Amino acid sequence: MKQRLSHLWNHPWGQVALLLAFCFAVYFVNLGQWDLWSPDEPRYGQVAREMVNGGDWILMHFNGKMYTDKPPLFFWLIAFSSYLWGGFTSFAVRFPSALFGTLAVLLTFFIGKRLYSSRMGFISGLLLASSHEFAYLSTRANIDATLTFFTTLSLLCFLQWYRGNPPHLGCESMRPSPLPQGERENKRPFIIYGFYIGLALATLTKGPVGFVLPLLVCLVYLIIRRDWNGLKRMKLLPGLFLFFIVVLAWYLPALLKGGKDYFDETIMLHTLERFAKGSSHIRPFYYYLYNFPADFLPWTFFLPAAIAYGFSEGRRRIRTEFLFLLVWFAVIFIFFSISKGKRGLYLLPLFPAVSLMVGKFWDDLISASTGSFREGWFSVSLHLLTGLILIAGAAIPWVVWTRFPAYLLHSLPFTFLWVGGAFALFVLNRLRKRAALFFLIVVIVGGGSFYTFRVAFPAVNPYKSARFISQEITSRIQPGEKLAIFGGFITAPYNFYTGIVPILEIERVEELDRLLQSEERVFCLLKLRDFMLLEKNKDTMEVKVIARRPVGGNDIVLISNK
Repeated sequence: MKQRLSHLWNHPWGQVALLLAFCFAVYFVNLGQWDLWSPDEPRYGQVAREMVNGGDWILMHFNGKMYTDKPPLFFWLIAFSSYLWGGFTSFAVRFPSALFGTLAVLLTFFIGKRLYSSRMGFISGLLLASSHEFAYLSTRANIDATLTFFTTLSLLCFLQWYRGNPPHLGCESMRPSPLPQGERENKRPFIIYGFYIGLALATLTKGPVGFVLPLLVCLVYLIIRRDWNGLKRMKLLPGLFLFFIVVLAWYLPALLKGGKDYFDETIMLHTLERFAKGSSHIRPFYYYLYNFPADFLPWTFFLPAAIAYGFSEGRRRIRTEFLFLLVWFAVIFIFFSISKGKRGLYLLPLFPAVSLMVGKFWDDLISASTGSFREGWFSVSLHLLTGLILIAGAAIPWVVWTRFPAYLLHSLPFTFLWVGGAFALFVLNRLRKRAALFFLIVVIVGGGSFYTFRVAFPAVNPYKSARFISQEITSRIQPGEKLAIFGGFITAPYNFYTGIVPILEIERVEELDRLLQSEERVFCLLKLRDFMLLEKNKDTMEVKVIARRPVGGNDIVLISNK
């Protein structure tokens, strides 16, 4: 049995099978057991539903209005998923993220295999699949796991072309590393066009950022290496021509339908102004310095050691493999740090790069080939992680007991997993079982993620989902009667779970007053604090409270005038 397992994890196809099994267990199992949660999931599901219901697959709509925030590819995928899985269920809406998250893990494996070895690619794939933010976004209906797949695909095509077509004159002092033994030179230069197709698909997923990030990474890498011949041979002009053919096949028809307003909102507002000025999520330049380490847990603890190892003396291949990964990471990190609008999920396209850097460090540790590199880096990293796991495992029951006592029993599996795992990490480290240490960390993180997504999330779903108050609406509202929202929160979850389009959006008290004084019956959703303020106007406004429910951290009240 031991020999079979050893053969499985050292054989490329066995490694792919293990990666698929891990992703299936963490990403797909019971994926639809909790509802779509705000802010993004119900909105993206609703855009796809209105696309299908309205039959317009070019110009998207949300709440009956033109939707310009994102390009269509992700919504096409949700729409196709709804046909595949029998409707717009939670599983169907999330399925593209889980699928492309899994595919991004496999691409990371192939990049690692191409750069170093299949085992290093396997370790890097597990690192990516088990990192906190990547695992979370691969189980949510968010665009970023899909974007990460296409940006990673572009960079894989670039690597295949760049490493398979030496020499690159003009950088003789920084020549590419020799190909792994047994690998032939790739004389097919046309693989570079896969890079541009990947750029186009990434752009159709999330706009110009899908084009800018991989192109910047490759250009900066070539410039740092002073590979001017490589720049010339990238086929920039025909490649960009191919890129524009793919993108404009959708964007030109959308412009013809949407007109100048569509251009202004897609290019000027949602691209240039959002980057330069920030229309939402405005945060300081240093935001990612503390946000990214939390998102890349638990592997953040080993990233400083991995970077130090990459720069350590005697590393012969620092100028090629490690340099490319470092540029990949740094370019995306700096790009989004400069942008005014920031969210943690924006950095997801750099996760494969850091996973590969840390994966190389772990692979050399396991094979005891770190040379003169000080193992103190690893010991400090592991002790910090072990301490964090132990403290978190011991503290979580107390936190849950003080704030959510009804869920105390739900917290105990975390305690057993994390506290027991911390002690096991300590023992294995003393025994210097590096491979066992790595897989134990993956099991601890994967088990915690599995339990969170499959048990904890469904348990808190009644407090997060808009489905329950939406059922109150659909059980009472009659055809032709109006539903409104007051207070500036989004209509998406109520569109999705009631099927009502459009929902009126009211921001001023005077407008709400006029609506509630209309002769026909109307319904309105508002936050409890806004309702309490309206109670002061009882003399002029008579309302009936229909229902009150928690939705995503807000106390929402459904009222009617009759």
